[in-house]
Amino acid sequence: MGAAELFSALFVHEVDPDWRVFATCREIDADLFFPEDRQPAGQVKAVCRSCPVQPECLATAIATGEAHGIWGGLTYRERLRLVRVLRDGGFQIPRWRRRRRAAA
Repeated sequence: MGAAELFSALFVHEVDPDWRVFATCREIDADLFFPEDRQPAGQVKAVCRSCPVQPECLATAIATGEAHGIWGGLTYRERLRLVRVLRDGGFQIPRWRRRRRAAA
């Protein structure tokens, strides 16, 4: 899939807020999607590849700046690379705001 098609799949259409209801992973232990460092994630990514709402999941993770876990079949670093590639291609990717820590 090219950058234009990927961008379109992720950001052109509004994401259905109820996409999680249709997620293949909804009946799988969520801990599997948050592997420890250097732990293989191939099986989890395979679940994502077969999921009917994979684009919605990935778009949500990118738009919210999710820094942990596998979302839409990509790790955090893979999502950062994808955003960089799309922005370098001239696409406007939603920027997330870092969550501010509450004052102590």
